[in-house]
Amino acid sequence: MEEKYVFGIDLGTTYSCISYLDENGQVVVCPSIEGGTTTPSVVRLEDNGDAVVGEAAKNTAEIYADRTIQFVKARIGKDASFNYGPDLSLTTTPIAVSAEILKKLANDAGNYTNSTVKRVVITVPAYFGDPEKKATQAAGIEAGLDVLGIVEEPTAAALYYGVNKSQDEENIIVFDLGGGTFDVTAMECKGTSFKVITTEGDHDLGGKNWDAALIDLVKMKFEEETGWDEEYDSDIEQELVINAEKAKIMLTGAEKASVPVSIDRQHRAAIEITRTEFEQCTANLMDKAISLTQKVLDRVSERGIQIDKMLLVGGSTYMPQVKAALEKAFPGMELFINEPNSAVSKGATMYAYSRIIDITGTDGNSDTDGSADDHYADLPPEEAAEQKKQVVELFGRYETLQNTEAGITLGSISIKTVATKSLGLEVRYNGEPKVYNLIKKDTELPVTHTEVFPTSDDGAKLIDLNIYQVNNYEEFYDIDEDLKIGTAMLKIHTELPKGSPIEVTLSISLDGMIHVRGVDLTHHCEIEADIENDAVGQA
Repeated sequence: MEEKYVFGIDLGTTYSCISYLDENGQVVVCPSIEGGTTTPSVVRLEDNGDAVVGEAAKNTAEIYADRTIQFVKARIGKDASFNYGPDLSLTTTPIAVSAEILKKLANDAGNYTNSTVKRVVITVPAYFGDPEKKATQAAGIEAGLDVLGIVEEPTAAALYYGVNKSQDEENIIVFDLGGGTFDVTAMECKGTSFKVITTEGDHDLGGKNWDAALIDLVKMKFEEETGWDEEYDSDIEQELVINAEKAKIMLTGAEKASVPVSIDRQHRAAIEITRTEFEQCTANLMDKAISLTQKVLDRVSERGIQIDKMLLVGGSTYMPQVKAALEKAFPGMELFINEPNSAVSKGATMYAYSRIIDITGTDGNSDTDGSADDHYADLPPEEAAEQKKQVVELFGRYETLQNTEAGITLGSISIKTVATKSLGLEVRYNGEPKVYNLIKKDTELPVTHTEVFPTSDDGAKLIDLNIYQVNNYEEFYDIDEDLKIGTAMLKIHTELPKGSPIEVTLSISLDGMIHVRGVDLTHHCEIEADIENDAVGQA
């Protein structure tokens, strides 16, 4: 099939979504082959190596628990591999599982659009660091996709909101409560110019936590009513998961819902759950989201910035509890719900369009850090030239959409983001090993920081630079191996005496990717420095 479109992918913890830009300048969600606008991010790996992805895997997740992988997003960039299958005898990787989800999305979108799905932008949570972003990019490549860029989910949502809904200058909060993660991000929006101010998040807070609390409540009431006091087998657990999710959805519009539980003739009941009961048993989860939101609001207030509006995205914001809690915690704050399930993928599609502009160089006003120009730098010259030619041809499909009234106003899109975590280097500080934060959280990207450090031993030929990312603003802090994202190896060409000056440069690109460069100032030669992380390979 011909490659006709660019695509944006919201690779979610529990559900994923893919959108494309059609010939009329409209951003359209591609339904899955099963008919839904989202696809469950669930993979069942068969003994023969095949993968079952989406609804079919989700609906049998508890029955085939040893071969079904859920919430893989929480592991990407962290685990190099993990075991599954009978007696945990089989091995796979978060990158490989994520690639299977991406393949499913691409295949379904290709069938829907009658187009080859190739050039995409993939979204990640704002709290993702360098390893997670690089691993997500690697998953896209393994899925056979050309990843034009990685963009943070709140930025994508704000982009879709700003271009479609607002031409005024606004400072907004993006409250993104998804199926498995939570982000809250302050942003400045000016027409098609978007700037991240600061962000917070929780990688283990989302709709799955509400589901788990609801299931516990159903079990408790079922046991009180029937006297059941044994374990639930996999078939019953699967029915509970499916029926509890249905009940949660029903409770968004009704005051009560019924969850059927049937074990045997003596132990079966329709358990009634009221919305009040559901909200009471999950109030602690909502409190966590409110606390992080308040943290962001306090931070921007200290900087003299006034927030005008709160944008709610993520499927879990459909729950009435969310809006009610936000109205109570932040009286007077205007809340705006903007297609919670699809805003992120649609914004990613628009960002993909802007990256096409950057690569072709068609729009001189595009704000880019140069990474788009280097998009094909690692390819052989002939292949790079051919791929860039294809991009130019693809862009020609959209060039006539500039200032169209039929769809979005496509033109120069400026995105400025910030470091979502501080980036530091292990050093000796007053004789003690410490992490020295060279680039602080909330620093605007792209950014480069250079400092000179003395070698600590005689005869150094190989220097380990241990790199850390943390969610704080401290200049120095204690070593914590859990916060290390990798090691850059500086290979010295000749032995150096103790105290020899080494210039180290850390940089973060617009996509949030980290790069390291070293210079041996004694011999005035640049040193190779590649960050190595087991979870993503060599970056």
